[in-house]
Amino acid sequence: MITLSLPSPAQPLLPSSSKTLNPSRQNIIPSSDSRKNPNFEPFKNSLIRQLDVGHLRHAISNLDLMTQQNAPPDLTTYSIILKSCIRFRNFQLGKLVHRKLIQSRLELDSVVLNTLISLYSKCGDVDTARSVFRGNGK
Repeated sequence: MITLSLPSPAQPLLPSSSKTLNPSRQNIIPSSDSRKNPNFEPFKNSLIRQLDVGHLRHAISNLDLMTQQNAPPDLTTYSIILKSCIRFRNFQLGKLVHRKLIQSRLELDSVVLNTLISLYSKCGDVDTARSVFRGNGK
């Protein structure tokens, strides 16, 4: 018989004074965008619901609406939409989202850059994928 020994659970890194906090709220850290505009999270959640049911065009039109309502999309939102474009194999809409992302002037992170490289590689545009790789998303 083989006996497995599991390591002891990790100890929380919270100071002892944090024990007075409501336990259900301890791990909730609002994103910077949700603190700026209370409309950001509802827009983002609506966009995600649209993508879940396959309404890619509606979700992308939500990007413009978010900007008009002073709740501009963040990198996570762009990444989710780009990945959905890849999943639905709608590369033209993915390229449109990439143009909107460039217009947003957000500083791209590695997740978005990898998603863009994946988008262009899967649609057969290896030159643009290489350009994104070398030029950080341009």
